[in-house]
Amino acid sequence: MPTDLSTIDLATLNAAEGVIVAALRNMCCQWEQDSADAAAAGRLSNALMLEHWVFAADLLSITISTELSTLFVQALNARFNWGSATRSVADHALDAAALDLAAGQSAPDAALSA
Repeated sequence: MPTDLSTIDLATLNAAEGVIVAALRNMCCQWEQDSADAAAAGRLSNALMLEHWVFAADLLSITISTELSTLFVQALNARFNWGSATRSVADHALDAAALDLAAGQSAPDAALSA
């Protein structure tokens, strides 16, 4: 990892977070279905094990999202030299969330053709 946080590519960081969290959430959905199928087939220990996997993967996705969001805010702070005396951490986090939301929105033409 670069020691100078201002050199981190924010778009790549944002995309990586989206891909990682989506992959974990997809696995959660698959394991939830597998757990329901196992329970319906009477394999209760398998169903319980899968539910534990779902819980762990969900917790992991939340942790990854939080940590990458924190890194995103730190990189923004380093890039724009926002001093802690002028803005609060909450303000920076709100800016980062707004940028994250904006990056996740599609263009109007793309939304209409989907």
